[in-house]
Amino acid sequence: MKRRCFSILFILCILQTAIPEKFRVTGPVHPIIVTVGEDVVLQCQLVPGISLDNLEVRWFKSDFTSPVHLCTDRQDRPDVQDKAYQGRTELFKDEFPRGNASLKLKKIRASDEGSYTCFIDSKSNYEEAVMNLKVGGFGHQPWIHLEGTNKQRVCLVCKSDGWYPEPGVQWLDGNGQDVTAQSVTTHTKDSRGLFTVLTQIDVTSDSVNRFSCLMQNSLLNKEEEAHLQISDAFFPKVNAWLVTFWVAAGLVITAIALDIVFHRKNNKKIKELRLFCTLEGYSDQAINYASVTLDKETAHLKLEVSDDRKSVRWTETSRSLPDNEKRFTDFPCVLGSEGFSSGRHYWKVEVAGNQEWSLGMVAESVDRKGQIELKPENGFWTIECLGDQFVANSSSRTAISLAEIPKRIGVYLSYKSESVSFYNADTKCHLYTFRGNKFTGKLYPVLRTLKNEWLKICPSSVQGFW
Repeated sequence: MKRRCFSILFILCILQTAIPEKFRVTGPVHPIIVTVGEDVVLQCQLVPGISLDNLEVRWFKSDFTSPVHLCTDRQDRPDVQDKAYQGRTELFKDEFPRGNASLKLKKIRASDEGSYTCFIDSKSNYEEAVMNLKVGGFGHQPWIHLEGTNKQRVCLVCKSDGWYPEPGVQWLDGNGQDVTAQSVTTHTKDSRGLFTVLTQIDVTSDSVNRFSCLMQNSLLNKEEEAHLQISDAFFPKVNAWLVTFWVAAGLVITAIALDIVFHRKNNKKIKELRLFCTLEGYSDQAINYASVTLDKETAHLKLEVSDDRKSVRWTETSRSLPDNEKRFTDFPCVLGSEGFSSGRHYWKVEVAGNQEWSLGMVAESVDRKGQIELKPENGFWTIECLGDQFVANSSSRTAISLAEIPKRIGVYLSYKSESVSFYNADTKCHLYTFRGNKFTGKLYPVLRTLKNEWLKICPSSVQGFW
């Protein structure tokens, strides 16, 4: 009888030691900071460090009944888990004997930000610890482009996506002065909860015509920036003496001016075509009127390519397609399906209605994953439209003077002559030619747009370059 009483008392002492009546739960006091897409461990420890094998470990945010993770008697309960966290949580069960109830949260999303509660229940007692998780998203490098001009001012637009929370935006001029107060900034949230930032500013010419756009995530203490050097051609300066001279001269030659302009325009076309024939040794049979189609596998995820692969336009929504080595990820570009490594080729693009585009030829070896300037040194031979401004993307960006806005652009590649030329396909007027290039490997047609208006490749059957 005494031996039995002694055994009972011994068992009670062991149980009382294993699961004390009182325990506490500890966690981090300061906020936990993590970047979108990474994994994070939320620390939670039972004090004293008794085993969790027979206890309930519950992690939740605002709703106790919809846990982030629930484990009872060492068994996970995915049947009651919040759907937003299914497949993304894990407890360290090897650490249960030491009272470690930490939670691993995988592939962090912006929506994961908030307060998390680590709740431990021993049926006779329960305790909890609350901790704060801060989520940061570091966006892509901003991209600056010209939206248009208004008298003596130029509108600059800077855009970037993938930020959380909303980043701080700052504009600096070439002298390092903060001109952010003159800008207008908007933020839009995508399906992942991340922010796309678009900021624009009207600027005038300064001493260097260089402007910078900075975006900063104060939570992660990181920033991205972009710079743009604007040609003096976009800031015309009026010479009062020349104005007076031409007004006076105009009074004298008004009677013959219209006749001169009319004949000069026709003569200019004839001279351009004759020069073209002389340089190229033109033969209609030697030109390939290329039937260009677009390669969908190279298209940026926010570009929509038509089913016949003849048209492309910008959309605000990314398509759910796998990435590949051919696809452009930062620049909204798409390439033609066929490349050229010899011969002469001519194709046309209808641009009417779209006021923000680039088109031309690109080297097969060009970088398709990073931020890169569209210029010959980087494998791009393109011209660009920004509103009513036309620019050749040469090494120093050359403004193109136009008598009228083209509705269709003709692109002519002479691989042997190592030149790429552009024409108004309706009037046959020459716009610009890249010469003195060193072509190696294949060149592909390229289209770029940031407008929800179609760029359409004209049918190859419509010939008659002349």
